[in-house]
Amino acid sequence: MRVILNPWQADHAPTMELDGGDIIPAYETPSRFTAIRKALEAAGGFTLEEPPPSPDVPLTAVHHADYVAFLRQACSQAQHNRRGSSPHLWPSVFPFGPNPQTHNAKALRGRYCYDTYTPLLPGTFAAALGGATAASYAAKLLASGRETCVYVLTRPPGHHAEADRCGGYCYFNNVAVAAAMLAPLGPVAIVDLDVHHGNGTQHIFYDRADVLTVSVHGDPHDLYPFFSGYPDETGTGAGIGTNLNLPLPLGSGVPKYRVALTQAIEAVVRFQPTFLIVALGVDAHEADPIGGMTLPTPFFEEIGTQFRQLQQPTLIVQEGGYNLDVVGDCVVNFLKGIAS
Repeated sequence: MRVILNPWQADHAPTMELDGGDIIPAYETPSRFTAIRKALEAAGGFTLEEPPPSPDVPLTAVHHADYVAFLRQACSQAQHNRRGSSPHLWPSVFPFGPNPQTHNAKALRGRYCYDTYTPLLPGTFAAALGGATAASYAAKLLASGRETCVYVLTRPPGHHAEADRCGGYCYFNNVAVAAAMLAPLGPVAIVDLDVHHGNGTQHIFYDRADVLTVSVHGDPHDLYPFFSGYPDETGTGAGIGTNLNLPLPLGSGVPKYRVALTQAIEAVVRFQPTFLIVALGVDAHEADPIGGMTLPTPFFEEIGTQFRQLQQPTLIVQEGGYNLDVVGDCVVNFLKGIAS
C-alpha cells in the first residue's frame, strides 16, 4: 500500500497542554508519527513517500481565508515573540455577546480557537499545511485512478478543525480538504472512526448533499468535544439526511462497536459514493489514555476488512490514537484488513 507522509509533522511539537486549568504533558506529539511509521516499516508491504511540493492545496475550499491568515500570522508571532520562553500560545478569553469584536492578538486567539488543548507554536502552521498537502496529494492519486487505496500518515490530526477555528489538537481539516477535491468527481462518503466525534468534518459538510459524513464515537455527553456528535444531528438544507452520528457509551467493547460499524457500512452502501474516506482514529483502543472504549488490537483488522468489502476507491487519513505502545499495531492491523 502507498503511504503518503506529512514531511513537516515534527515542526509541531507541543510539550504541554492545558486541561481544566492544569498544565499536563501533551498527548499529541511527534512520537505518535514515529510509532506508526516504525510499525509500518516492521510489517512490510508499505511504500512510504512524501508528497511533492504543491502551491495549490485548496485550504480555502473548506476553511475561511481569514482563519488561514490568522494561523499563519500567529505561528510567526510565536516564533518572534516568545524566544527564550515557552513558545506555546493558547487562548485565554473567548468571544461573547451578540456581536463580538476582536482586534488584538490575545482576542484573536480566542476567536480562532475553541479550547485550551490546541496550542500554537512556531512550526504549527507548517505542520498543519503538511498534513493538508499530503491528504490533497493522496486525493489526486485516487482521482487519477492510479491507486485504489492510499493511507496518509500525518499529524497533527484534523477532524476537529472547523471552517474557522482550531481545536482538539487540529488546525486544518485534512479529511475535508481531500473530500472537497474529490466531490466534483462524484459523491464522497466519510466515515470517522476516531473515539472523539469529528465535529469539524460534520459542520463543514452539514448542508451538502454530495458528501455523506458518518461518525462512530464515544458518547459526547461524557467525551470531547461534548457539544456535537448526537444522533439528532442529521444535516440541514440540502444536506438533510447526509450526516449520521453513532455514539456509543463509554466502556463499549467489540459487540456494541460491531453493531454501530454495521450501521455505518449500511449508510455508505445506501449513499453509493464514488469515493470513500476513512478518518482513522485508533483511540477507541482499550489502552488509550484519553479514549474510554475497550477495543482490543486485533479487532482493528476486522474493522478494516469491513471497509474492504465496500470495494470503493478509499483514502485513509490518520487521526487520533495516543498510546505509543499500541497505536502502530492498531494502524497496521486496520490497513492489513482493508488491503488483504
